Amino acid sequence: MFLTDYIFIALFIWSPIALYLWGLHRSLYWKRKKIPSIPSKPLIGSVGGMLSFKKCVAQQFSDFYFDKKTKEKPFVGIHMFHKPAIVLRDPELIKRVLVKDFTSFPDRYCSADEHQDILGNTNLFFLNSPAWNDLRSRLTPLFSSGKMKNMFYLMKNIGDQLYDTIQSFKTKSFCIDVKDLCTRYTVDVIASCAYGLEANSLKYPQGDFVTYGKKIFEFKVMRAFELLGVFFFPEVVSPLRLKVFSKETSNFLRGSINYVLSEREKNGNTRQDLIDTLLTLKNEDKGKTQNDPSRFVFQGDVLVAQAAAFFTGGYETSSSVMSFALYELCWKPDIQKRLKSEIREFLSKSNGELNYEEIQNMNYLNMVVQESLRMYPSLPFLDRICTATKGYSLEPFDNFIIPKGMQVIVPIYAIQRDPENFPNPNEFDPERFSAENKNKIKPYTFMSFGMGPRACIGERFGLMQTKIGLINFFKNHTVQPSESTPKIMELEKRALVLQAKGGIMLNIIRDS
Repeated sequence: MFLTDYIFIALFIWSPIALYLWGLHRSLYWKRKKIPSIPSKPLIGSVGGMLSFKKCVAQQFSDFYFDKKTKEKPFVGIHMFHKPAIVLRDPELIKRVLVKDFTSFPDRYCSADEHQDILGNTNLFFLNSPAWNDLRSRLTPLFSSGKMKNMFYLMKNIGDQLYDTIQSFKTKSFCIDVKDLCTRYTVDVIASCAYGLEANSLKYPQGDFVTYGKKIFEFKVMRAFELLGVFFFPEVVSPLRLKVFSKETSNFLRGSINYVLSEREKNGNTRQDLIDTLLTLKNEDKGKTQNDPSRFVFQGDVLVAQAAAFFTGGYETSSSVMSFALYELCWKPDIQKRLKSEIREFLSKSNGELNYEEIQNMNYLNMVVQESLRMYPSLPFLDRICTATKGYSLEPFDNFIIPKGMQVIVPIYAIQRDPENFPNPNEFDPERFSAENKNKIKPYTFMSFGMGPRACIGERFGLMQTKIGLINFFKNHTVQPSESTPKIMELEKRALVLQAKGGIMLNIIRDS
């Protein structure tokens, strides 16, 4: 045998051993730091349940949060694959990371490939500081009170179409997947309010916007692994060419959005929507180049990326909140009756027509939506990365210094299901958010839209379309469990966002 043969054999034998020993050393990081932690396996870390799809992301982080051996600690150490990370428990510590000391945690840990996935990399959700600061400040005016009022009437028209779709069923009682119906409704709202397009998803369930939207969050194994990599293992995003938006979806969104931008520029029409805002920003940046990292130039795919993020975040979150609310209400006829009574009372005052001001005053509807968000936050966690050059001290909670580059996780789903924060947390009870009770909620224990400067920019938009959708469900219909409705909600284990396994099949009963 040649010397090279012996070298090859030695490498073949010892490389896996060396890799294992390296992984073992990494897995003992928290033990060496004397920090309470969750047991970790070499290379896999603490997230074996999530990787094997035996647990959804929400359940995996809940297990960390409620771990009996460490539950009294303000934070707990974990391993996200081979890298140490921390999960925060204490509300005051969460406040420091998300708000008070935001400058040390301005960015999300997740990552999208800047070359292979431009629409993912350059949108507001994934973008990092300092460019994020400029982009956020320039998009914020889109969600002003004046813009929301203009969008309200566009939403109202789609809400009327939702009502007509439910009314169109020939039988008084029928069973339907309400998640699918809510998705089609919110897709049509986004297409109208953001792009000025008629997606007609309520009329044509297999339309392009619904089809490509579902592909972003589909539950196939490879797609699930792809999103796990994007959010929790950014080192492999570029080498493995992982994408938030696939090539096919990117091409569809790019073609649709560029067409609308072009047509709007040609005819000069305005709708006070996202496209108008993007065109204004495009004109402001005409002739500029991307040579200043603190300012993002609105040209080309940067424009498309914002519209793509608005579409993705806008339709999925609201459709989930709506469908989970319908699920909980089907088991709570008294709550449902009270909600229907409020809806009818307000509609009677306005001759059956919705108006922007009245919806703001529908207190019980707001309580129902808030409780749905508490139990089912669409994204069950928040993540940040420490960017402080010298690290970030956790004193007086502990003398540990979070090193630069470490991931910090806020397990929203677990916090909002903690009985110390919300008694009987698995019981759907809108009274938690009544005028008398909402001030009793501990600060930083209800964060369904995030907290601090990186809180969801579209919160008001999402709440509005959710409320309009629920009003059109309940103004002439009641929901009841069907034979296929699970008594205990089972979450889809392959989904990154909160999703009901197999959809939500409910009976819809027409009142008259």
